[in-house]
Amino acid sequence: MSKPIVVVGSYNVGLFIKGQRLPAKGETVIGDSFYEGAGGKGSNQALCTAKMGGNVHFVGCVGNDQFGRDACALYDRMGISREFLSIDETIHSGISFIVIDAAGDNLIAVALGANNRLGPAHVDKARPLIEKAAVLACQLEGPLDTFAYALKTARGLGVTTFLDPAPARPLPEDVYRNTDIIAPNESETEVLTGVAVETLDDAAEAGRVLLSRGVRTAIVKLGARGSMYVAKNEEKHFPPAKVESVDATGAGDAFAGGLLAALAEGRPIDEAIRFGSCVAALSVTKVGVVNALPSREEAEALMARTYPVERK
Repeated sequence: MSKPIVVVGSYNVGLFIKGQRLPAKGETVIGDSFYEGAGGKGSNQALCTAKMGGNVHFVGCVGNDQFGRDACALYDRMGISREFLSIDETIHSGISFIVIDAAGDNLIAVALGANNRLGPAHVDKARPLIEKAAVLACQLEGPLDTFAYALKTARGLGVTTFLDPAPARPLPEDVYRNTDIIAPNESETEVLTGVAVETLDDAAEAGRVLLSRGVRTAIVKLGARGSMYVAKNEEKHFPPAKVESVDATGAGDAFAGGLLAALAEGRPIDEAIRFGSCVAALSVTKVGVVNALPSREEAEALMARTYPVERK
């Protein structure tokens, strides 16, 4: 089996309403459909990585409620180790409410619940596994101190670290220094760097700001414009795979899952970014998050069609 991929993050059950448009402040709109699905940025990324063939271990917290039990059952079905998943008896599992319009744009509100109980002790418990990992991934749905500690721990053990800085917030210097790869979207990039990402040059400038703070690689996700890769001696734009978008919810998590799986296999960063882009592209062609994740075969097929000259 391939080296472990450790995801430290959140689980939130998603409650989705899809309609024609998003509500304005104080407005009620009538939706066309409702469904419930697993969510949370950490969980989504772990599930996608597993579906792409990764050997995934999830470090997180859920409540002792039906949502938490559903999470455990889901991880068992998907082959994700929950050895380091904590069950908190005193609080509810995380909850997300998502409203989606006809164009696939969305509004999201989250009550983190048990995710806020994730602490350094949970990371310490997983330390022997982290030491053997190919990569450790964090997001920011939960206590920032815990994610900072996880990144520092992994970095100190010589393990590649990945940060999806969502939801965006100001970060302490040590988080940047302990992050090998950071992957913000346009709005997150502006929060972190102060650079409004309107052009590819803006994206490259923001990437350089992130590198100046100690990050070794920045991948600025640009939605329908693809992504901008910035490293010490290289800046490169990656065009997107072309698909028809139905629901963009979870696309960033799908990108991370594809990227993490590819990196754990030892694929070059260029190839890992392209693979993550294809996984993300396919995920927006269906409504939902986990149920919208493509198969490994579908992602490889889209990659072969989209980047035939780039494949080695």
